[in-house]
Amino acid sequence: MFSALNSPDCHCSSSVVSHRHTEMGHDFVRDQFHSARGNIAIARDPLRPSSVPGLRIFELACCFAALASLVASPVVGTAAAAVFLGSVAVLAFLRPTQTLREVWLFLPLLALPLLAMISTIWSDAPERTLRAALQMMLTMAASILICRRVSNDTLILMVFVAMGGVCALALPSIPRVLADGRPLLGPYASKNAMAYAAHLLVALALAIVCTPRRSIWWRLAAGATIPMGLGLMYLAESAGAMLALAITLATFPALLLIGRMNSIGRVVTITVAVGSTALALAFLPDLEAAAADFRQNVLHKDATLTGRSYLWDFADRLSQERPLLGHGYYAFWREGNLDAEGLWRYAGIASRTGFNFHNTFVEMRVDLGWVGTAVLTLTCAAIASLGLVRQFTQPSVGLAFLLALTSCELIRATAETSLFGPFSYYSLLLIATAVYAVRPSPAATQIPPREQNVGRSEPFRTPRTV
Repeated sequence: MFSALNSPDCHCSSSVVSHRHTEMGHDFVRDQFHSARGNIAIARDPLRPSSVPGLRIFELACCFAALASLVASPVVGTAAAAVFLGSVAVLAFLRPTQTLREVWLFLPLLALPLLAMISTIWSDAPERTLRAALQMMLTMAASILICRRVSNDTLILMVFVAMGGVCALALPSIPRVLADGRPLLGPYASKNAMAYAAHLLVALALAIVCTPRRSIWWRLAAGATIPMGLGLMYLAESAGAMLALAITLATFPALLLIGRMNSIGRVVTITVAVGSTALALAFLPDLEAAAADFRQNVLHKDATLTGRSYLWDFADRLSQERPLLGHGYYAFWREGNLDAEGLWRYAGIASRTGFNFHNTFVEMRVDLGWVGTAVLTLTCAAIASLGLVRQFTQPSVGLAFLLALTSCELIRATAETSLFGPFSYYSLLLIATAVYAVRPSPAATQIPPREQNVGRSEPFRTPRTV
């Protein structure tokens, strides 16, 4: 018996048990430490969800109202913006100390709206610049607050419900569109906006279907929504949205697959991705020629991208007038500006609204110069880097969706004006990528690794939503 106790197998099992007990002790100490910190921090606020019955439900209702109004703002307009700001104000009032602490933690994400507000000093239209910069600041700060109040999975579900409601408004016009043979404009009165909204609906539905902790009824409802979104995209006839869908269908499953890999598999994947990128840069001229041929012969777009080349040349001349700081945020496209009036006439836009340079970085160079372009580039790079690092180390379904959407938006930014802006739900989703990467919600659905390297594998347990 004593010889059996002294056997190597017994020593190995004893060391494993001891190691597990040590890890359990460390986990207990860490949990108690974070719990104590949380109690100290939350005690500064007069209200907290655990002290007032129904407060958590009220907070969730405010978050949904804010998200739904933000999604509907391109359709409803000022009323939706008012609901969004009012709902966020209530959230901030309930826990003011925690709100300030969370906004301060993610202050680097607000560098772009801060610069936009400062540009009021040298702007060609100071009042317009200040109003738009404040709106962008409120949108991005509110996005941080909302993402800290709900989990990643809950945010996706809320946006899905809101976007599904907006896209459903386009269904009654489908018979007329089929009869006339014209693109579907929907409630947005724009085929591109309608197509990108349908694309987002499909991407959200895919994320919900792939979330194992979500109830079967939500997953079935999301799966039934996918054909509707694809049909709306097809009727809208937007090549950019179709490209975004292709990117989503390529990146989202790949990011989910990464979550199932072990450490060696992830390192190999990163190496292959870096090597492929370097190889693509080496053959960049050939790829650009192939893309131009695809655009002209398959998508039936002219070589100038429907006049975008002329707009970009014009923007380059404008940026040379004030290369460092630009003309001020949102200061160019306004009535009374002769250059803007000329471009509106060139594009045949009688309303003299709703136009841009069709490139986010070109637009930023006109508005805030090279300084603003650098801040925008660094912000996008930081968001993408944080998300990728978190997905490779602690993968989750929600973050895979946000990263796939981020890749779509970064590519779309080279042909459209997107990314960050006043009352933009895409701004919220980009901010969500960074927030959930830095401080993921405890209720996030993590992807279990396919196999364990050491010891006996334990069954994966999905954490419950708090």
